[in-house]
Amino acid sequence: MNRPVREFFSSSYPGMLFESSLPREAEELGPENIIRLAELAGIVDERDGEPLYRKLRQAAEQKVQIIVADAIDDEPYVSSQLGPMLKCSEEAAAGLRLAVKAAGAQKPYFAVYKNITDLMNKIPRTLEGITVKRIRGRYPAEFRTTDDFERGTSLAVLGVCSLIHLCRAVRDHRIQSTCFVTVAGNCVANPMNLEASVGMTVAQLLERCGLADDPGRVIVGGPMTGVACRDTEATVISAGTRAVLAFREDTKDRRYQCIGCGKCVECCPENLTPFYINKYIEKGRMEMLDFYEIDRCISCGTCSYVCPAKLDIADNIKAAKAARRKNTTGGAGRCKIKS
Repeated sequence: MNRPVREFFSSSYPGMLFESSLPREAEELGPENIIRLAELAGIVDERDGEPLYRKLRQAAEQKVQIIVADAIDDEPYVSSQLGPMLKCSEEAAAGLRLAVKAAGAQKPYFAVYKNITDLMNKIPRTLEGITVKRIRGRYPAEFRTTDDFERGTSLAVLGVCSLIHLCRAVRDHRIQSTCFVTVAGNCVANPMNLEASVGMTVAQLLERCGLADDPGRVIVGGPMTGVACRDTEATVISAGTRAVLAFREDTKDRRYQCIGCGKCVECCPENLTPFYINKYIEKGRMEMLDFYEIDRCISCGTCSYVCPAKLDIADNIKAAKAARRKNTTGGAGRCKIKS
């Protein structure tokens, strides 16, 4: 977090521009012009993988009052939103103001996670004249962003990195050909935030940062919600990739029986009972899942992360929910269980 964001571009990066007759000054652009430039640039919101121009148009149609730039990195190891917000603050603020103009909103805010205490540089109260709002609560804080703003006000939450790309699309007519990625883990010799070209392989990013040891497990995404990477040479990063993590050992290979400790219940942000849900999934008792309100699961991955038996509770619940969705369209959907 305290290091600069390093650039790691492919040879084709300087030519990633698009043609447009629209002006490059924000003052000369109307709301629809800004949305059109976001579309031409192919900008993707890193929060959910949605095209930014669609979210801006939806915000305009809903007449939202507030635009929030999300820099809430609340998963361990990951700082690929907060880091660029602090290091590219001028571009982030300019992009946020463009989004406010495109949506016809009144107020812009930056949102960061309040419970960050290990930074050498303190997070300011304002950034380029825009208020920085500290989001409270335990993980996942991103789901509670709206709770920290005035009741009765409508808002739209956009990824701060997509707003940096929006600024570049307006000023330079530049296509989004890069993304901001945290490369970290106990196998990485020099953990850092990179701005890397989309399409690079996971192996290239790990080589750029150096490996202190051979990783037993590589994750694309955060440790809570990311996915395991089987082949680092064949897996490429996309506009929505926020982290590449490399660890020495694969603790998921040590799976035991549930001991009923209740840690997954204590940490569940939706107050569910994951170990009971997982138990009935393993036994094939799908009729019990409605009673335990499986559809309220937000797939945050906390239950698997804290499980001392290293059970893949989150993956089992995700598979069961997918099977239930198939059942609603007919047929006997089955889920693949990891025990």
